[in-house]
Amino acid sequence: MITPHTLQVKNSNKDQGWQGIPELSAILQLISDDYFQLDKQGIILDYKLEKTENLFNLSEIGVGKYLGELLPQQFREEFQQAIAQALQTEPVVNCEYTKSTPAGEQKYVAQILSIAQQEIIVLIRDITPVRETPLLESEYKFQRIVENANNIIFALTLEGVFSYVSPNWTEILGHDISEVEGKSFVPFVHPDDVPLCANYLAIVLKTGQKQAPLEYRTKHKDGSWRWHTSSSSPVKDESGNVLYFVGIAYDITDRKRTEAELAQRVKLADFRSEVDSILSQSHTLQILMQGCTQAIVKHLDAAFARIWTLNKQDNVLELQVSSGMYTHIDGPHRRVRVGQFKIGLIAEEGKAHITNSVQTDARVGNKEWAKQEGMIAFAGYPLIVEGETFGVLAMFSRQALNESSLEALSISANAIAIGIKRKQTEEELRKSEAKYRIAAQIAQEKAQQLETALLELQQTQTQLIQTEKMSSLGQLVAGIAHEINNPVNFIYGNLKHTREYVSELLHLIELYQQHYCPPVPEIHQQIHDIDLDFIAQDLPKILDSMDIGAERIRQIVLSLRNFSRLDEDGVKSADIHQGIDNTLLLLQHRLKPKQSSQVIQVIKKYGNLPDVVCHAGQLNQVFMNLLTNAIDALEESVVDGTKTENPQIIIRTELTTNNQIIICIADNGPGMTEKVRSRLFDPFFTTKPVGKGTGMGLSISYQIIVTNHQGQLKCISAPGEGAEFIITLPLMGNDS
Repeated sequence: MITPHTLQVKNSNKDQGWQGIPELSAILQLISDDYFQLDKQGIILDYKLEKTENLFNLSEIGVGKYLGELLPQQFREEFQQAIAQALQTEPVVNCEYTKSTPAGEQKYVAQILSIAQQEIIVLIRDITPVRETPLLESEYKFQRIVENANNIIFALTLEGVFSYVSPNWTEILGHDISEVEGKSFVPFVHPDDVPLCANYLAIVLKTGQKQAPLEYRTKHKDGSWRWHTSSSSPVKDESGNVLYFVGIAYDITDRKRTEAELAQRVKLADFRSEVDSILSQSHTLQILMQGCTQAIVKHLDAAFARIWTLNKQDNVLELQVSSGMYTHIDGPHRRVRVGQFKIGLIAEEGKAHITNSVQTDARVGNKEWAKQEGMIAFAGYPLIVEGETFGVLAMFSRQALNESSLEALSISANAIAIGIKRKQTEEELRKSEAKYRIAAQIAQEKAQQLETALLELQQTQTQLIQTEKMSSLGQLVAGIAHEINNPVNFIYGNLKHTREYVSELLHLIELYQQHYCPPVPEIHQQIHDIDLDFIAQDLPKILDSMDIGAERIRQIVLSLRNFSRLDEDGVKSADIHQGIDNTLLLLQHRLKPKQSSQVIQVIKKYGNLPDVVCHAGQLNQVFMNLLTNAIDALEESVVDGTKTENPQIIIRTELTTNNQIIICIADNGPGMTEKVRSRLFDPFFTTKPVGKGTGMGLSISYQIIVTNHQGQLKCISAPGEGAEFIITLPLMGNDS
C-alpha cells in the first residue's frame, strides 16, 4: 500500500485560492479514491495509490516526475487534453480508460480538477463493473467540496478555535472571515448543540479517527439559525499526535425544514387518525372525550386539554374530562356559566378563540399563572353541530401553534362535536330503551302475576267447589248413614228377640202336634197348604240371613262415616291402613268383573305403620283419586290390541328409617308417556274424555300431600309398564 506524500507548500497567501492551503493535505486524506497532485505542467507534487496500482508501473512513479510519461501510450494524448481543458475552464473534466489484463478488461475513470489554475488534482477510480459500488457521500467529500458551493472547509485547534475557514463562509453564513478565524466555535453554535459538538471533537481526539457526520445549528449573522452537518478528522504529526481538526460542513436547513414539515404532517395525520379511531369505536361518552383530550396532549404537544359539555337546562358548561398536566375535574372551572370567562364566551359567541400570546391576552384571567407555567398558546373551540352547541374544547400549550396544527384541531373539534352528539343521542336512546324495557318488564311481571293469580283463583275456586262437593257429599253421606243407621240398628237389635220368639212359637206348634193329634181337618189342611215343616226349617235361616245383611249395612255405614270424617275437626292421629281399606270398601263394586273386563285383584302389602297425625278426610280423598284413576286405567287399557290380562292394583306401605311413611299405589295398566307424566299434576290437565274428568283430581291430591302435609307425591310410569304413585308423609304431621 502506497501512503500519501507530504505536500510541499511554497505560498500561504489565502487570496490565491486553494494553492498553498496547509489543510489541503489533510482534506485529501479524507478522500477514499487514489489521487495525484500536480503542478500546471503535470509534475507530480504528491500522490496516493491504493486501488488502481495495476494502471501504473509503481517503480517508475515518484514526486517530481511528469505523470504523462507514466501513463500508457494510448492514454497520454487524452490526458494532456484533459489537463489543458481543466486549466482553462476550471470545471471537473472526466475521462475513462480501459486496460486489458489476464483477468479481463479493467475500466478506470479520472476526474481532473484545477485549483486556482495553478495546481491539478487527479482523482482515479477503478470502475470495473464487478467492483462498482454506490457513490457514497462520505467517499466523495473532495469532489463535492469543489462541485458544491455550500460546503465550508474549516480547521479547528484542539481548543476549538477556528484556525481556518473557507472563503464561502461569508456567502453562506454572512460573517467576514476575520470575524471567525481566531474565534472559538462556541458563539457560532446553538447553545443546546454546544455540548454535542464538544463531545464529538473529544471523541475524534480520543480515537484519532474520523467520526460519523454530526448535525447541529449554526448562527447566521442576521441572528437566524441554520442547520449544518459536519464530518471532522484529526490531522496528526509523524508521531501520531493530533495537531488539529479539519472538517467539511454543508447546509442542511432545507432538508431539516422539509423533515420538520413532514414530521408535522405525520404527527397531525396520527392525531386525526387516533381521534377518528376513538370516535368510531363503541366507547362510552366519558371514555370518548377522555381519549380525544389525551390524543391532543400526545400529538399536539398540549400542556393540558379539556372538554366541557353544555347543561342546557342550567345554561352551564360542565367540565367532563381533563388530560395532561391537570387531570382533575373538580376545580373552580368545573361549572362555567355561558358567557363567563373565556370558556363561557366561546360557547356564547359560537366562535373559536386562538392566541399565541397567552401572557398578554385580554381573555386570560390569571396571567401570573400563565407566566409561571410558561404557557404560550391557547386554542378553544365551540362544539357545534347544525347550529346546536354541545360544549367547548380547549387546550393550553407551552409552544406556539402553527396553522396546520390549528387546522387539524379545528377539524377534530367538529368531529368530536359530532361524536359527542351521537353518544348523547345513543345514551338517551339507551335510557329510553331501558325505561321502556323496565316498563315492559313490569307489565310482563304484572301480567304474569295476574296470570298466576288467575290460575290460583281457578285452582282455589275449583278446590273450593271440590271441597264444597266433598263437604256436601260428606254431609249427605253422614246424613244417609245416620238415617240408615237408625232403622238398621232397630232391625239389628230386634232380630235377636225375633229369633227367640220364632223359636218359642215353633216349639209351641211342635207341642200342639204332639198332644192334639190328629188335628181337626181344617187345621190339617192348613198345615198341608203352608208346608209347616219347610217353614219350621227355613225361618231360622231367614233370620240368620237378615242378621248378616244388617251387619253388612252397619259396616258400610261405618265406612261411609270414616271416609267423610266429618265428625273430626283439624289434624288428628289416624290409621292409614283403615283409610285405604274404607276407600276400597266404597270402590268394591268397581273391582268386580263386568262383561267387558275381568275382576281387578287388589294386593295389599302393608307394613307395620304407626298412626299418623294428618287430615284423615283429605288423605282419604287422595286415596280415592289414585285408586279411581288406577281402576279407570285398567278398565279402559288396551296393550298391543288386547285388554290388560290379570289386572292388578298393588298397595304397599312402609316406615322408613328417617321416620317417613311411604304409600305406593301401582297398577299394571298401559302406563303413560313422559309428556303426559310431566303435566300430570297441572290443574285442568286430563287425558279422559270430555265429561268424565275435570283434570283437578291429581292437582288437588298434589296440593293435599305437598302443601297441607309437607310430603311428596310423584309418579313413575312408562308406556306399557303401568303406573306407580308414591306418597311420602312425615310421621308427625303439620298443624296447618
